[in-house]
Amino acid sequence: MGDEVSESNSIAINSSNKGFQLLKKCGWTEGTGLGASQQGRLQPLQTHVKNNKRGLGAEKIKAKTLKLPQESSSISQNNNERTQSSKKAKALSKRLRKMQEEEE
Repeated sequence: MGDEVSESNSIAINSSNKGFQLLKKCGWTEGTGLGASQQGRLQPLQTHVKNNKRGLGAEKIKAKTLKLPQESSSISQNNNERTQSSKKAKALSKRLRKMQEEEE
C-alpha cells in the first residue's frame, strides 16, 4: 500500500494511490478523519489476501459423502419419475383451475 509507517503501527497510504488522489480531489487533507465533521477513521483498514475459492466467512471444508454408482442411478431414476408425475399433476390442476375460473 505505502512506504511510510506511522506511530500507530499502520501503513500510511502512498500519494500515488488512486484512492488517495480521489480523496484529495474531494477536499480531504492528510491527518483528518473522513466524514462531515472529520470524526471518521484516520488509518486504512488492515487487509489480507484470500487464496482459497470459498466464500467470505467459510471456515471449514464440508466432508463429501460418496454414493455408490448403482444406488445413485436407481435413486436418480426414482426421483426423475416422481418429479415428472408431480409436474403432470400440477399442470392438470392448473388446467382444471383455469377451466373452473372460466365457467364462473
